[in-house]
Amino acid sequence: MSDKIFTTDDIPEDFNKNLEEKILRANEDKTLVKWNKLLPELMMSDIFLAGLFQGNNESGGQGSLLIMQHEGKNIIPFFSHPDRMSVLPEEQLSKLNMIRMRAGDFFYSIKGMATILNPSSDYTRVFSGFDTKVLAMEFRQTVSENTDNTDKK
Repeated sequence: MSDKIFTTDDIPEDFNKNLEEKILRANEDKTLVKWNKLLPELMMSDIFLAGLFQGNNESGGQGSLLIMQHEGKNIIPFFSHPDRMSVLPEEQLSKLNMIRMRAGDFFYSIKGMATILNPSSDYTRVFSGFDTKVLAMEFRQTVSENTDNTDKK
């Protein structure tokens, strides 16, 4: 996981390609079964956030995330690949930085705010504040269990 500011030149072309293919298939499944199976993988995947950031989290850097309006409510966008940020206006993109972090850590850090994956694309999904709280708790429990199991080996 990396939480430093970087440019899109740092990202391989096929980054999260398998995840994005699964997102497309999950969005086609009206029963949400595929989404339920995909969520653990999404929580463990690196995602991208846009905002105004100074330094990096390791050195105590400060920042503010981009917040959008969706159906009249504030929502934080996050992206599976920097190319998905192309939906943002160019003048806005030129002023923003990008950071990369694990989706589960992101959900945990936003403390129940609503969020949207890849807005205005075929790879989109809205997560309500309740969704982010539940997924953050499940992610923390999974990480804790994996750490406990690793320590016992």
